[in-house]
Amino acid sequence: MAKHKRLIQYIKILVLATAICLLMFYIKSKSNYNINATFSSDNTLYDNPLIGFAPMADEPDLCENSKFVYIKLTWADWEPEEGHYNIEGLEEMYNIQKWKSEHKHAVLRLICDIPGLESHMDIPEWLYSKTPTGTFYDTKMGKGYSPDYSDAVFREYHRKALEALAEYCNRDHFVSFVQLGSLGHWGEWHAKGNDGEHLMPGQDVCSEYAGLYSELFTNSICMTRRNYDFAIDLDMGVFNDMVGHSEDTAEWLDWLNNGGTQNTSGQELNFKPFSTIGLTRPVGGEFTSSVPMEEILGNGLGDVLQYVTTSRMTFIGPKVPDFTDKVNFAACDSILRRMGYRIYLSRLKMLYNYSSNTLNMSLSFRNSGNAGFYFDWPVTMVIFDKDKNRVFWQGLDLDLRTLSKDDDVTTTVSVPFSDKISDEFYVGIHVTDYDGTDNVTLAQFPAEDITYIDDVQIVYHYPDDNDKAKE
Repeated sequence: MAKHKRLIQYIKILVLATAICLLMFYIKSKSNYNINATFSSDNTLYDNPLIGFAPMADEPDLCENSKFVYIKLTWADWEPEEGHYNIEGLEEMYNIQKWKSEHKHAVLRLICDIPGLESHMDIPEWLYSKTPTGTFYDTKMGKGYSPDYSDAVFREYHRKALEALAEYCNRDHFVSFVQLGSLGHWGEWHAKGNDGEHLMPGQDVCSEYAGLYSELFTNSICMTRRNYDFAIDLDMGVFNDMVGHSEDTAEWLDWLNNGGTQNTSGQELNFKPFSTIGLTRPVGGEFTSSVPMEEILGNGLGDVLQYVTTSRMTFIGPKVPDFTDKVNFAACDSILRRMGYRIYLSRLKMLYNYSSNTLNMSLSFRNSGNAGFYFDWPVTMVIFDKDKNRVFWQGLDLDLRTLSKDDDVTTTVSVPFSDKISDEFYVGIHVTDYDGTDNVTLAQFPAEDITYIDDVQIVYHYPDDNDKAKE
């Protein structure tokens, strides 16, 4: 009887030992999925949205080769008759449906005063008959008409026109950036009459215009010509329309770094210092017309590169060089490399969890670009099996606006483990705009290794990438 009990005990011990061995073997086999890989980025140019040159939307040859288009809209064109907003004319003039179908994004500016060679008005005739309180001018800037921006009737009609324009833009996310616009010559918030008198209104009225833009354009980020204190408080970006003019750009940068003031017909406008604004809000502008483009891209290129870098610009337009011309390629390429974001996967950690039978992934991201990313676009992780079939996907808890070049921003995902991914699988990252029509290419090194499955960028391949990842 005692021998029988001992035999049973031996059998139990043997079974338990066998089970432990099998379990240890199973756990050890899963240790192959314990990955800790790091990745790097370079300054390679990618065909990414919200970066680069923004030519006029009615210049198809240039726009075909850009991700941005620029819409310069006068009030006279927008509302030729009182209460009639010319959407059809706007879309036809600037090929808007075409650019939307090609997944481009736009910069828009509404303008009330463009100096020209002949005396004219850029506001509707019907509006002038109701508010003839402005100033016809003939100065070195040109000839034109500067409305009285303080006029209460003018401001009320402006509010209605801007509401209609914002309602149109808010239908989708095509218009990404809206420049203010509305006040001053070229909508640049500066204007003078024939005797040098200031035609811009004071702080209170300007702040009212800025607040209206901020309130109405819910799908776009607003930008101002200078870093006005009220504009900074409203989270607006800035733009410099004198890129290529060294003295004027140096002054503009000094405003960003140290603040300043602007004289008006009333209370002066104050500039709030914000030297790193390009990390969190867009910085744009266009090349000056006062310097030949050959000089800007030639002897002046060094200054342009310095200022584009220092101000952390993300786009230039609507006045741009012919960047499709081979003669301009090297200069334009060097400018583009200084602009915008470069988002990349900096680290991937993966650990098999036996108790839950999952692959627990930790994904870290950075932005190595000179400028920030300004929208909380959705980011999705996708797992493909060895046959490149999609077996798992999940949106990541990741705000692209928080990325920098110095610190990882990390998010985690638990992927159910199955035989479909036991031997081989692919990890993909998909970044799209809010409408799901445009994709961001993550920066990878080397760039020629970038691959896609079903338009999803592959950032890791198990097991082949184990030797490629830098530990």
